[in-house]
Amino acid sequence: MNPLERLNRTLISASIMLDNAAGQIRDAALSPTKQHIYSVGEALTSIHDIQRAIYKLKPELEPQYAEESEETQAANRRLGETLIAAYDLADKGQAQEGVALLGEFANNDPSKYHRELAVTEKDRLARNYGI
Repeated sequence: MNPLERLNRTLISASIMLDNAAGQIRDAALSPTKQHIYSVGEALTSIHDIQRAIYKLKPELEPQYAEESEETQAANRRLGETLIAAYDLADKGQAQEGVALLGEFANNDPSKYHRELAVTEKDRLARNYGI
């Protein structure tokens, strides 16, 4: 295996582990949750920067992704913003309000898939903050 291929595989593994770590930080409600997850995000950004350099040299290593519809992109954005707001509230000692915000999203968003994700996150937030 070529060294760039091996490095790319290592970086993919590291990205998966860091993504899992961010979820574990969230699940453990490790305060300040937002800052810790942001730190993991910075590490992931650095890994992606290295991968972009690899892909310039070896374009065949770059994964090909299907483009998401505008509707899905909008739903992802709405859920992402709601999750950030809910966890910000929880970090400020207002976890009940964060749970309510996710519940409102789960009841009103047009995307069934994203409503289901919001229910899962609402339950996780409530469990992690003892609500």
